[in-house]
Amino acid sequence: MFKNLLPFSFDSRLFALLTAGFFAFTIIGTVSHESGHYLMARCFGFEAEINYQSTYYNLSDNDMSFLKETWTKYGTQLKSDQPFPGKERYNKINAFYKRAGVWPLAGGPLQTMLTGTIGLILLIFLRRRYFTAERLSFGLWLVIFIALFWLRQTANFFVGLSMSLINGSISRRSDEFGLARYFQLPWWSIWSLTALIGLVVLVVVIFKFVPKAQRLTFMTSGILGGVTGYVFWLVLFGKLIMP
Repeated sequence: MFKNLLPFSFDSRLFALLTAGFFAFTIIGTVSHESGHYLMARCFGFEAEINYQSTYYNLSDNDMSFLKETWTKYGTQLKSDQPFPGKERYNKINAFYKRAGVWPLAGGPLQTMLTGTIGLILLIFLRRRYFTAERLSFGLWLVIFIALFWLRQTANFFVGLSMSLINGSISRRSDEFGLARYFQLPWWSIWSLTALIGLVVLVVVIFKFVPKAQRLTFMTSGILGGVTGYVFWLVLFGKLIMP
């Protein structure tokens, strides 16, 4: 049964092309994810900066200066909730940040998952072409790569687990952990749920939409292309290209 699902068939030319595709889409996926943070921050009026792996956003310079000056002058009144000049504006800015700040945080995961969902919808729409094809065309491969934007969630989950084994604890600085805190959910909830969805998407793509003769080539190219793309962009050259 295993041989029927994953026959030993390897296409070196396809392997090179798909490896290049995974390499490119690892970088594209990272930058587009950060662009989701950036665009959402700008839409809600935050100041924002984007680089090769992160997006930084905050209130406008005027509002930040006002908050800092207010805290310096009226820190005692703030701690004891006493009235002071400008308290109404201070509370209004803080309320806005607490209310709207979740959207820039959610912008990255939403962009990634929405893009992947669009790919899944296209796969379903084009399913007859996939089910009858012995080898996929460029366009059909492209739709698969779009659907696999969901794979970011799964990859981050397993990278996080691997790092926890090395460091002895799980870093909770990811977008998913921040969203869980905001919505007062268990810290692992969004992280693990979206990772599971990504894993299901991957299994469905491999065993439903990739032809049998191309599955092994697809899987091996995915591992090599994803790892080399990660190292190239996030470890070696991303900081130089998009500092």
